[in-house]
Amino acid sequence: MKTKAYNYRIVVEKETQGTKTVYVSYVPSLGLSDFGVTVDEAVASIEQAIKLYLETLVELHEPVPAPDADDFYITTKKIKLNLPAGV
Repeated sequence: MKTKAYNYRIVVEKETQGTKTVYVSYVPSLGLSDFGVTVDEAVASIEQAIKLYLETLVELHEPVPAPDADDFYITTKKIKLNLPAGV
């Protein structure tokens, strides 16, 4: 049996649900998401989901989506706005 490695970008975001905090993991190129109570748990959960999804595609003889490129950038930037009173 042949083994091939695929690289997919995982984005993890912190969410507050009531008094609880969870971490939601997304794989945009595959349309998958999962969550965990820690970042590590969220990543481990999405890894399992990715593997199950790809194994299912192989079993169904469907094409496996191309892996994500290694050269990418994700950033955030706070933008300050002067807002009128009452907004």
